[in-house]
Amino acid sequence: MKQLLIVLSIFFAFNNINAQDSLAHSNKRNTIRWNPTPMILVGPKSIVFGYERIVNPNQSISINIGTLVKKPFTTKEGDEIHLLEENNRGGFLASIDYRFYFKNRNKRLAPDGVYWGPYFSHYNLWFDGNSDILENGITINNIAFDANLKMTSLGIILGYQFVIKDRFTIDMILSGPSYTYYQAKLGFNAKVELDKDSEFYDDLHDVLEQITPGLSSVLDKHELTSSGRLNFAYYGYRYLVQFGYRF
Repeated sequence: MKQLLIVLSIFFAFNNINAQDSLAHSNKRNTIRWNPTPMILVGPKSIVFGYERIVNPNQSISINIGTLVKKPFTTKEGDEIHLLEENNRGGFLASIDYRFYFKNRNKRLAPDGVYWGPYFSHYNLWFDGNSDILENGITINNIAFDANLKMTSLGIILGYQFVIKDRFTIDMILSGPSYTYYQAKLGFNAKVELDKDSEFYDDLHDVLEQITPGLSSVLDKHELTSSGRLNFAYYGYRYLVQFGYRF
């Protein structure tokens, strides 16, 4: 909700700027973009760039691609979770959308104004690590864990793009409902079998929920084994702000 309020604030602030700008018709059909949204939602080390190509005066094709690095996990109270000593952590994002700019609604040619269109995206995060379980300062168990979590989405976006001085752009996807297919491949090994009601499992659910929203509630209905997979369909969403340069 906080991120959505930030997006809306930017939208209204730059709406006044855009109204005062005059966008001359030009042959600038390409826009390169930087998408800082994953830095906020996933982690500050995430880097995603995009490219948009005008294919006719009111339509374009847009792609985004980049790397994702999850920020430290926290509990619902905001405390950092030291569940595992992570050895590797990473991910990537790739998406494509075809945009239809509203010809009658927009005063200027694409890529300026309101647009809608179908989109496809693929989101992948992975991490692995290990943890020692201590009791009275003595190691009583060792746990190795790895996860590869994916989201593949097909949906519809509604957005608005500002073009300033015919060179700079601010692109905002304000709504992006989707049908999303979630895949989780979990590898889990412990020297001594853990109680399913242990604190470790509570923290594990919190971690998985932050990586893929909705996954924790599904895990409640499944038994975790030393190695397993979960596949299910669920709703998804997409919203972002990105900054570009036209040429």
